[in-house]
Amino acid sequence: MKIEDQMKRSAMALTLVALVGSMSFAQESTRRAPGTREAERKEQRSAGRERREDDQKTFRVKDPDGFKAEGEPVFSGPQPGEKVSGFRAARLAGEDESKEVNPVAVGGDNPHILFFQDKTPAAIEGLFGVVDALAKIDRKTEIDLHVACVFLSDDPDSITHQFRGVSSALREQGFDLIAVSKDGRDGPGAYGLNRTVSQTIILARNGRVTRNFVFRHGMHYADPHVIGGVAELIDEDRETVAGWLAEADEEAARMRMRRDNDPQSAAKAALREKLGEFVRTGKLTREEAGELYEAAFAERR
Repeated sequence: MKIEDQMKRSAMALTLVALVGSMSFAQESTRRAPGTREAERKEQRSAGRERREDDQKTFRVKDPDGFKAEGEPVFSGPQPGEKVSGFRAARLAGEDESKEVNPVAVGGDNPHILFFQDKTPAAIEGLFGVVDALAKIDRKTEIDLHVACVFLSDDPDSITHQFRGVSSALREQGFDLIAVSKDGRDGPGAYGLNRTVSQTIILARNGRVTRNFVFRHGMHYADPHVIGGVAELIDEDRETVAGWLAEADEEAARMRMRRDNDPQSAAKAALREKLGEFVRTGKLTREEAGELYEAAFAERR
């Protein structure tokens, strides 16, 4: 028997072991006492309500004129009507990592959403919720938004090493460009950014700023005034954009509910993970992994 065949058969045997163990876990969960299952259902319903309440934060869309920065008024970056000029930055993720780029030129003639960001952990975590909302809007509008995040630091190497994984995740989530400024913590000189604030967000169209939002400690979720500014940027009613976001969140909630109600979800997840590992290590082809997955659950769907 060829060594390659032996490896493949061993991989398949391990896969079946993983499947049996995962299925045993799923079957055990379905044999729990009725009272336990009912308690779990109540907990899931409660969690669902909490998720819906949290989701409401993402699809409230308010007049950007109503935005107020925390504390005393603070200015950072070009103001509405002023020109958006090019500047130097180095890519943090993607095939051209470390390559110097001009984020404004990369976006071309598309409307720009520029995040100038320090490395405050809470603010970086909040970027995921913000870009999630922006990605949902981008999928609905015919206008191609260019969303870029530019980190500001006097030690750009620390950003590169510390946030390489985060940068890749943000790219997958919806940012078109993740980069670090070549001009240190102060950022590009022509922009007049305030180094005492965590985050400055600039919305621009046709080479001019339409809105400027400053967050002393970073935006922890999609601020409704910022989303209102994005609606304005793409010439859509705020109510329309709010409807897009609500629809997307409702669909996501339905998908979560289907996963929660699937007694085989744990087994499926375990098998997918194991098959993915075999594909990455070359023990199985992607097609063979797909056939194994289909065969494992074909009779149970």
